[in-house]
Amino acid sequence: GWHSYLIDSLYEVEPIRLRSKRQIYKLARASRIYPAVRGRLALARSVILQKGDMSAPGFAHVFPLVLGPHLHNVQDLALHNCIGQPLHPSFFVKLRQLKDVKHLYLSGPHPQNLADFQRIVCAFPQLEELDIADLVVSTSKFTSPHVLNLPCISKLTCLRVSDIIPRLFRVLVVWLSSGGVCSTISSLNISLYTGSIR
Repeated sequence: GWHSYLIDSLYEVEPIRLRSKRQIYKLARASRIYPAVRGRLALARSVILQKGDMSAPGFAHVFPLVLGPHLHNVQDLALHNCIGQPLHPSFFVKLRQLKDVKHLYLSGPHPQNLADFQRIVCAFPQLEELDIADLVVSTSKFTSPHVLNLPCISKLTCLRVSDIIPRLFRVLVVWLSSGGVCSTISSLNISLYTGSIR
């Protein structure tokens, strides 16, 4: 009846918010037991992973492994301070299950190297909007943007970058422009910092 309709509609509109590995596993367990939970996960359009305890290890690596098969319609994905190290290759493979993601938001100290960052972004072939904030990549582990054989994010129209160091931004520009991605961008918002200067 109306109750079921309203609950399903909420799953379509309200984002799923997960703050720990424990919450991910609880939701995955419920989806195995209850068909209704699987059905509602399939309706979800937005998922936010945000580490609740900043001292806890990252937990995003388990997310596509255990919940990816149920999230068929996710278009908005936000990863806040939740990427752990090291990232197993299966993480990038399983991210591709979320093939309809159009808006990706990455914030906080993030991948250990630029190659991992590139693999995360390139896992989403339908990506139209990319938000990057407070990205930290070890400058000693910069990977040439030309050496990775990755699919092109050819639909990117909006790029927002805030609070990253200029050197990392330059590498991002080289990578994006080398794949012809910059030619599709129609909206660009950039904020950089060097030490205490913003």
